[in-house]
Amino acid sequence: MSRLIRGAYRKCGTVTISVYQQCDNECMIFDVKTDNDNVLPVSYVIEDTLKSY
Repeated sequence: MSRLIRGAYRKCGTVTISVYQQCDNECMIFDVKTDNDNVLPVSYVIEDTLKSY
């Protein structure tokens, strides 16, 4: 992250995405986790986007 962004913003949370795939097919499952409620809206957008994958 650049110095400009680091100075202007503060980290408010983390969204972690784990990807699982069955060995016998191409079906993928995504597990989206957040470390606090501040980033829940972002995780909802990510989940909705991944559902269409």
